[in-house]
Amino acid sequence: MSYTATIAGISSEMVCDVLVESMERRFGTVNHLPHTIEWLTDNGSCYIAHSTRTFAQALGFRICTTPIRSPQSNGMAEAFVKHSKGIMCI
Repeated sequence: MSYTATIAGISSEMVCDVLVESMERRFGTVNHLPHTIEWLTDNGSCYIAHSTRTFAQALGFRICTTPIRSPQSNGMAEAFVKHSKGIMCI
């Protein structure tokens, strides 16, 4: 897992950088995932951008997005954010 911080919006380039950092932390310096990994995102513009999706697929990610206007499908992400905020405050 990896992360980035910004006071501006998140760009496609930032998302691609985080994908590579996450992949390298888990598998070392590789050009492609050793097996397909599902990447679940919401429908934010930086995640659904053509350049982000093309890059992620080239790395070996299978892109899945949550249904639009479906808070039920966002529960896991919200729980993770809540958990992460607790970790960062320590």
